[in-house]
Formats: sequence, structure tokens, C-alpha cells
Amino acid sequence: MQLSGSLSCNMIIVAYSGKPPASEIISHIVSNLRHRLSIADTSCQSSSITVIMLTLAETKKGLLSFPIVHKRSHPLNLGKRDNIVALGNVSTLTYLLTLQIGTPLQPVEVVLDTGSFELWVDPTCATAATESQEEKCNASGRYIPGLSSTYVNKNVTQYIGYGKGGAEIGYAVDNILVPGSSQFISFLALKLSSDCNGFNLYYNNLIDELYVQGITQSKVFSIALGGQYSESGSAIIFGGLNTKKFSGKVVSTYEYSTMPALLNTSSTWSYLPQHLFNSLENNFNATLSEDGSLEVPCSMVEQPGTVDFTFGDLTIRVPYSEFISQLEPGYCALGVLPRKGSYDRAVLGDSFLRSAYIVFDQTNQHLYMANYRDCSTNEQTLSGDVGAALNLTGQCHSGHHLFASISMCWFIAPSAFVLWVCALFL
Repeated sequence: MQLSGSLSCNMIIVAYSGKPPASEIISHIVSNLRHRLSIADTSCQSSSITVIMLTLAETKKGLLSFPIVHKRSHPLNLGKRDNIVALGNVSTLTYLLTLQIGTPLQPVEVVLDTGSFELWVDPTCATAATESQEEKCNASGRYIPGLSSTYVNKNVTQYIGYGKGGAEIGYAVDNILVPGSSQFISFLALKLSSDCNGFNLYYNNLIDELYVQGITQSKVFSIALGGQYSESGSAIIFGGLNTKKFSGKVVSTYEYSTMPALLNTSSTWSYLPQHLFNSLENNFNATLSEDGSLEVPCSMVEQPGTVDFTFGDLTIRVPYSEFISQLEPGYCALGVLPRKGSYDRAVLGDSFLRSAYIVFDQTNQHLYMANYRDCSTNEQTLSGDVGAALNLTGQCHSGHHLFASISMCWFIAPSAFVLWVCALFL
């Protein structure tokens, strides 16, 4: 049995492989870690600490697999569409990875965000949109540079703008533990250039470093978010994919078209052009609420219907149970908001991505998709060859096609950055 522990001011992770450790062993580890932390940082002496047990998956040569943690917010209690907080800034379900950074290891939860090219930690939680989000942020662990003997400050800062707000970050070097092994990624981030090479950055990000340091055999990663109400089946794999997380063949979406769209795991909602938003409103006979959402009866969550997204020969079928979210007791809404702005650009967020298995090939600027299913685990390493993902077939049954569906047709293709795709809405 492999056993290790890591710590932060308010969270201790005990990671193990094989049989779960006995309770007395866990107590001994927690006691030692807490004592070390209180000596290193006296402000932590009176902190309440959460202990998390984490099972380490075996690390397969050539790929790196992280389980995705689902963190739910409390009901929003918006006072029946009280528009104090813009709905687009509210997240009811966040997808997180647990990283262990520094020497000694410090556990930090980071948001899985395919719409961003940086790995950054320690946000200013006080600026969160809601009290619930601030609490969730504070509970995610902090990376304390002064506690790490391998931390190097690069004395470089940069502002990164996002769709909503931005982040002022400082660059540093430190180690990140590879799950299931004693190997570390030595992660270096240099100053962000104002110019881009048309595809990625002038310096290596985390995906690049995994490849350069020989941990993965390609700059490919695949994502299965899992169901909205499921606690299992969620993982991100760097350097490979899981053939027991989808059905059929993955389909390459490399086609030319006209409308940009972003596949964004950090967006709870999907943002569609106004005319598609209006079509969904009519097809569902939904009520447009003051907060901008499309309210539907909560009973629709249980109905056997799908919202279908068609990409060439591939149709991703999103069940109503994944496309509709309960924001507060008795108040349910479609997982979609209208896209604002003078141009038509879509964001396909978690309300879509939960039903798709996505493979991002950053080596060859390709993107592949299939319908998500969960029938256990069979992780396969992918080389950097063009179309390597097309050689593997999903081992899950396709399931029954549900009788009710609302269709939207799309064609998608990569553009300047691999996580951007283009779509032509018909």
C-alpha cells in the first residue's frame, strides 16, 4: 500500500493506493501534519481542518489521469429571480482538480477551465460573486509559497482578461506531484508575450511541460465531466483517453465554417446566439425570467427527452436531466443564456459538455467528440500521430435514443487557439 499526506492551512489530504489505511494510521498522519503546519505558520494553529481521503489511481506510462471533483453550491435563494447577482456569474456545480504543489506538498483545488491557458492558484476569494462562492473558494486550500523550499519567484506579473473580469497573476516555479507516483513536474511559467504564435504561447504551459518532461507521449488531453447528479465517472486524462467513457468512434470536428464557439468547462451555462435562444424558449414553452434564464417546470428533469447538437455526422444528445438545472427549490431553468455582443459567438458550457466526451489534440490542432457514457475504466495512451484517437472505439453501449429531441446543427473547427472551435448554426 502506498500512503502519503499533504497539507494546507485548512485542508489535509491523505492519499493512498491499495487497501484503505486503518483509522489509527490516518489519525497519526493528520496529527503529524497539523503539528508541522502550526510550527511553520502560527496563523494556522487555531484553524479548523478538513481531512480528505483520496484514492490514487495507478499511473500508466505515457499518460496522466486526474479524477475530477464535483463541488456543489447551496441553493441560490435568489428571491425568485432577485437580480442582485447576474445569473451568468453564478455556478451551482464546479469541477475541480486536486493538485499537490511544493515541498512539502500543499493540496490545492483548481477549477478545470478549458477556456484558459494558465495554471494559477490563490485567487482573491473576497471578490467572488456570491457568499456561497466565497466560502467555496476559501475551502479549496491555499498554496503558501513561503512554506515550500522549491518555490522560486520569477518577479513577473501579468493581467489576464476573461469573459467576465480577469486575474492579476505573478509567475513562479515549483514542483507538482504526479498522482500515483513519486515523480514531480517541475513547472516553469515565464512572462506572457503580447504576441501569440497563432496556436499557443511562446512559453510552455502545463500540457507542454507534461510532454517535454516525458510524462505524456503527446499534447493530447481528454475530458469526461460526468453527470450533473453523479459523483463518479469524471476524469481528465493528459496524454490519452478512456474507451469506457464513450460509445462508438470519436469523430473529428475539423471542418471549415464561420461562427466561433468555445468549449468551456468553467462555464456552468451555455451561451447561444439570440435566435437559437429564442428557438429554445419557444420549443420548451419556457418563461423568460427577470434574471435572463428560461424557466421550465422542474418535472421536465424527469422526462425522457434530449436537446440534440449535430456536428456533421455526429449528434451529441443532451438529456433534459443534464440540460436543466435546479437553481432553488421549485425553480428550474434551461442551462442556456443568450450571447451578448455585436457578433455571433457561442460558448458551450457544462450544460452541453456533461453529455460529450471531448478529446483535445494540441499536437495536431484537432478536436474529437463522442457521446459520453460511463461503463468503468480503460485508459489508453495516445501518440502524437494525426488521427490517433480515431483508431480507438468506445466500449460502452450507445443506449436507447430517447423519443423527444430538439435539434441544433453545428459544424466546428479549430481556430487560433486549440480550445476555440468554429460553428455554423443552421
